[in-house]
Amino acid sequence: MKSEKSMKLWLNIAVVFISVIGLMLLLYLVMVLSFQTGDESSSNTRSIAAIIAQRVYTGSPTEEELNAIVFMLRYFAHIALFFVVGLVTTFVSMVICRNYFRILGVLASGGACYVLAYYTEYYKQYIEGRHFQMTDVKLNWLGSIAGIACMVISYLMNKLLMKLSS
Repeated sequence: MKSEKSMKLWLNIAVVFISVIGLMLLLYLVMVLSFQTGDESSSNTRSIAAIIAQRVYTGSPTEEELNAIVFMLRYFAHIALFFVVGLVTTFVSMVICRNYFRILGVLASGGACYVLAYYTEYYKQYIEGRHFQMTDVKLNWLGSIAGIACMVISYLMNKLLMKLSS
């Protein structure tokens, strides 16, 4: 009996530890991508856009077509990256905060996502070749909200399925 409780405690600690480490690695990735210089960021995006353009267009894509792909790729990157941030942040908050405190955890993760969405863009104005754009903040926040909503909905669906199966 005592060893079973001890095992559950260690399992809970391990889940929290692994979740927090995963979140920290994800936040490190966000910082690395956000604080690239303008030339690095443009070069990386254009090289990915060129690969996509070769697959989409039969001939050589025009500069206008390539710029359209770069534009869509940048928007998609903001939303997708912060979707994952919102998802993971909410997961970690739901693992740490139990029972009725989960609501506070979800609200805290929403606040943390907004702060991260705003300040990663705000500090870009101090990086060579980069600038602050409120549109990017909105895209980051939209991705975060989608990730948070996805995690909360999956949690609620899980609870409903558990209740229906018993």
